Amino acid sequence: MRCAWRGVVYAATLMCSLWAVSAAWSARPPDAGELTLRVWKSRHEMWLQQGDRALRKFHIALGRDPRAGKLLRGDGRTPEGQYYVCAKRPQSRFRRFLAISYPNVDDAEKAFERRLISAGEWADIFFANQRRKVPPWSTAMGGEVGIHGYGGRPSLPIDWTQGCIAVSDRDIDFLYDVVPLGTPVIITN
Repeated sequence: MRCAWRGVVYAATLMCSLWAVSAAWSARPPDAGELTLRVWKSRHEMWLQQGDRALRKFHIALGRDPRAGKLLRGDGRTPEGQYYVCAKRPQSRFRRFLAISYPNVDDAEKAFERRLISAGEWADIFFANQRRKVPPWSTAMGGEVGIHGYGGRPSLPIDWTQGCIAVSDRDIDFLYDVVPLGTPVIITN
């Protein structure tokens, strides 16, 4: 029985330590010359910035429930937090796709506290984020969230995505060509 408790205490200590390291990393400000995508959900705006300078502004559509942060697969919410572009697809049903690193470690911590994911899933998300890779998208939290175009559809004055950030097809073509993998994506309400 003592060995089992030691294992639990060890695992909890390790997870807390890893989370603290991750929190320090994810809180780092972007470099002055680094490109950053900054999203303001309440304003339906996304800015491409270099340092503090806005290079271009975009009108965006969000998930069906834009006020809340994403928690579960299929909840229709756009996440909030600090992410990075973790994958690029030149073709998708919505023209082009810039995947963001949802879920990040903060998202995983909230889900783990609510017992939505296992310790193993938490660790997989943690290490994917530390390595700046694509995090697991098959957990109860969902995934495959990103920035995409309208896919030839007309612009709509409503939020219609499953949790992604939609820009015009012309804008996603521009972003796809300009934004490299690893670009920070900061999403706030």
